[in-house]
Amino acid sequence: MQAIANGRNATLTSIAWVVSEAGSFVLLAPLSIAFLLLRRWKRPADDIALLVIAAGSALLPITVKLIVARPRPTIEHLSQLSSLSFPSEHTTQAAAVYLTIAIMLSAGLTRGWREAAIVLGVLIALAVAWSRVYLGVHYPTDVAAGLLLGWSWALLVFHWARPKLIQDHPAMGRVAGE
Repeated sequence: MQAIANGRNATLTSIAWVVSEAGSFVLLAPLSIAFLLLRRWKRPADDIALLVIAAGSALLPITVKLIVARPRPTIEHLSQLSSLSFPSEHTTQAAAVYLTIAIMLSAGLTRGWREAAIVLGVLIALAVAWSRVYLGVHYPTDVAAGLLLGWSWALLVFHWARPKLIQDHPAMGRVAGE
């Protein structure tokens, strides 16, 4: 951690601030809502899944923080935070929401484009994770846990709960207007 703090420079710090915001609730909540509005409730089961994933990815890390109660790193923080450290909320939310949007956007695409969309979602989450460590507000294990929690939550909801919803209410899985 100290090596990261010692190697900081103005350019990387500016980049880290911008990238870090890509995982903030303030950005991800409106992004999720805008994405759903642009889809016009196209496939209700997918849209409900995104809402559940976005809400859960905001609440799960807060709950885990209360249980683990790990303080922030002791190195110089480039951001003043008073909350606990483990897991990273920004990273959890970025991992869950960007992966879900990538899965939803890639539906119907060829395999190569589908993989590219999912890789892009994963890379954005990894960049957010890097930024949180670089800014000194999280340990690497905090962001690793955030990535695992976010991706696990997204996959759990999207690939387990969503099909159950479609099974119980078949119309929820159809494209609107069919």
